[in-house]
Amino acid sequence: MIKAIIFDLDDTLYDQKSPFVAALTKTYQSVLSQDELAKIFNRFHDFNEQTFNQVMDTTMSLEAWQTARIRHALAPIVKHVSTDWAIQFEMAYQQALDHISLFDGLAGTLTKLSHAFKIGIITNGPAPIQHQKLHQLQIEHFVHPDNIFISDELGIAKPDPSIFTTWAHQVGIKANEAVYVGDNAALDMTSAKHAGWQTFWFNYRHNDQVTPSVIPDQIIQSPAELNELLLALVQAASAS
Repeated sequence: MIKAIIFDLDDTLYDQKSPFVAALTKTYQSVLSQDELAKIFNRFHDFNEQTFNQVMDTTMSLEAWQTARIRHALAPIVKHVSTDWAIQFEMAYQQALDHISLFDGLAGTLTKLSHAFKIGIITNGPAPIQHQKLHQLQIEHFVHPDNIFISDELGIAKPDPSIFTTWAHQVGIKANEAVYVGDNAALDMTSAKHAGWQTFWFNYRHNDQVTPSVIPDQIIQSPAELNELLLALVQAASAS
């Protein structure tokens, strides 16, 4: 029986591409097509997911990582990205994060979920920035602060399965009673499965090229489909 539903943050509860595009449009002088923007964002997103552990183990400073990720994102079209411009972009990106919002309908769904299940967040990232996003999304209305795990604060990051087992132990549930909802096939789905959790892959960017090494329990293709599935869980819990 499912007793807890835990979410990733970036590109799971809100559209991470929106603030990225807003910041890039504000700071980059050339006009980019929608296809170019999508490819640049995907490189930015993948770099975030694949390299934040280097900040965790102090191989790279946070500032160097932030500069490196936009350089990596733009590498196919820009040979040299100056440090000054990279800092300018990062400032614009952080400002754009002050305007993010939950996917349509998700606030109401989370309210209903919180009455039927334990709700949590497990996210990789710098603690101040992740807290900024959570506050902007008003997650405190749905999730108890003790159930929010940010890798930077714990010293554990996905894909280490122990971040999931630690959450379950703290909340007092068994592994098979937890569901993790996340957008990254390898980082989210595989590591949660290795911890014994059920997994819902929120693949709303339709990333057909990336397949989890462990098959998720559900594959969700849109925010509307995510809401529908979560509300079905609430209904099932109410009927039991």
